[in-house]
Amino acid sequence: MTYRDRARGCLLGLAAGDALGAPAENLTPEEIRHRWGRLTEIEGGGTDDTEYAIFAAGLLAEHGHGLTSALVAAAYRERVIPAVTGPMRGAGFSELGTVQALRRGLEPPLTGLVHQHGWSDGLAMRAAPYGVFCPGDPAEAARLVTEDGRVSQSGEGILGGRAVAAAVAAAMAGADPSDAVEAALSAVPADSWTARNIVRARAALGAADPAVALHEAVVVRHYPWTDLAPEAVALALAAYLHGEGDVERSVTFGVSLGRDADTIGAIAGAVAGASQGERGVPERWAARIGPVTGRCLPVVAGRDIRDVADDLATAHATASTRATRPGRAGENPAGSGPPGGTTTESAGTPGSAALPRPAGSAGAAGRPPAGPGGSADAAGGGTAGPDAGDERMEGL
Repeated sequence: MTYRDRARGCLLGLAAGDALGAPAENLTPEEIRHRWGRLTEIEGGGTDDTEYAIFAAGLLAEHGHGLTSALVAAAYRERVIPAVTGPMRGAGFSELGTVQALRRGLEPPLTGLVHQHGWSDGLAMRAAPYGVFCPGDPAEAARLVTEDGRVSQSGEGILGGRAVAAAVAAAMAGADPSDAVEAALSAVPADSWTARNIVRARAALGAADPAVALHEAVVVRHYPWTDLAPEAVALALAAYLHGEGDVERSVTFGVSLGRDADTIGAIAGAVAGASQGERGVPERWAARIGPVTGRCLPVVAGRDIRDVADDLATAHATASTRATRPGRAGENPAGSGPPGGTTTESAGTPGSAALPRPAGSAGAAGRPPAGPGGSADAAGGGTAGPDAGDERMEGL
């Protein structure tokens, strides 16, 4: 199986899982069974999960291993915010809060801290491209996704992204499901909420009714929203294990769990798709996946997930070598960047892979890092549960 085939399988699996789970979002398993019996057919399009994954992939194709949180923030300011003329339809809490923070002139890591929704699964849902870009290197995938995460997340929100990126990186190199989940655990502190949930979810699969056991093990029933990164990531990786790496079995089980079903399906589909390649994604699902509409992120409108995967494959082939990457030795699993001020080259990548820019905008690579010092540990702490007093953000 070629690298490009795995890359396509991963992102197609993500898009298919997102689309399959979208109508089941925020439902209970009982409600899903009542409506569909078992949800197996894609009814409509995907959500912000797919669009943000495309956005992240474009940043990787443009900057490679040289991606920094400052470059991600610049891309939001130059390509996302100018197109926001009303509510960001379909956007998650953390993304809405991030846009507000950037409009106020804040820089990472404050942009991922001030809105108090840093625990959301907004990074986890778009983390797969980092694993695609770093096959067989979960640590580097986790480092890069942390750079992205410092813009929009904090604490467990970043850790969820690290776990997903690491699992995908392992699966891209042919790891079996058990080893891919171990890679996810290796990317986060063992005493974190994320790690504890993954371990609990894995154990719950041995129960007579694993769906019920999974809800009892990791679901925060008293909290009003379902986009908790430690919950969604644990349920998605459990679905991947339950499906033994098969895309359809993993995704259909994942979305049947309800809660943040589109994100659970997207993550399960991404890791399984990286394992099985493009042919592992059911043809009837792949046929339903076309160019995204840009409903949430106009900057990615018209992009096809297959082309995005091909762009990542090309970028990976031309990326800087391991020796030029920062942050290899002594990396803090929950840290925010390379120690000791190490520098790196930006990977040379083809222009076709980059995200489009508004007319007259400056190149993101030309902006110097700004804001608070990059040594802040944006992923540190935050291992307690969510604040039930947070209010829903209705839009911008």
